[in-house]
Amino acid sequence: MTRKEKADGILESSRLLEHLEKYGRPHVIGSCRMDMMAWNDIDIDIENQGMSLEKLYQLTSYIIETFHPFWYEAKEEVNDEGQTVWFQGFEAMIVGERWNFDLWFFDRETIEKAEAFCDGIAARATAAQKEQIIGLKQELIARDLYAFDKFHSMDVYRAVLEEGVVAIEEFLEKSPKA
Repeated sequence: MTRKEKADGILESSRLLEHLEKYGRPHVIGSCRMDMMAWNDIDIDIENQGMSLEKLYQLTSYIIETFHPFWYEAKEEVNDEGQTVWFQGFEAMIVGERWNFDLWFFDRETIEKAEAFCDGIAARATAAQKEQIIGLKQELIARDLYAFDKFHSMDVYRAVLEEGVVAIEEFLEKSPKA
């Protein structure tokens, strides 16, 4: 079973997407949407037109009761554009595997841009390139180089799709972050 199939099974069995409908329309994005998952990570953007701090607390209760996370974070913040956004992130053991969930509450326009980006990458990448992308991400994870302050998915997509990089050594050699 692929990571994507496992992720879909988790979303179905937990009814997470159905529950998120109470707060706004959910959209699976990122590597799960593109079927290029290098690790157990599910990113969901939710349209936030009706979100509030009180609803954030209600969602917190559902997440804790449903997933029993061993790590959890929730916050309300104002982004660079002056918009209020909410975040809930958690990690939980599901069927013996560690899974990370990132739930972001954004406006519809921001989500549509994220979906268009993901769909563009997925459409552009050949099957071989998708495997190269997954492989490079896994190599970066194994070297502890895949993080907020290090390399990101965007770096890998650019390297594979625009520069033709196929191996980790070549990626690190060409990268200004290395």
